[in-house]
Amino acid sequence: MLSRAWSLRLIELAALADIILNLVPAVSDFLPWWLTLALLGGAYIARMLAQPDPKPTDGEANAKTE
Repeated sequence: MLSRAWSLRLIELAALADIILNLVPAVSDFLPWWLTLALLGGAYIARMLAQPDPKPTDGEANAKTE
């Protein structure tokens, strides 16, 4: 069950992205500029864009076949 639980993976990914988004500004003086941008950009992508495509529901599947 846990191997298919995308919702748990996405919750963990969102939590990690939130930690990165809050931690990087506090330590940005110690990080190279490119690492700061990479971490913030990666956290944004992970939080907003890296989600699996939803499976079609029965209603959507029937509408495509008609």
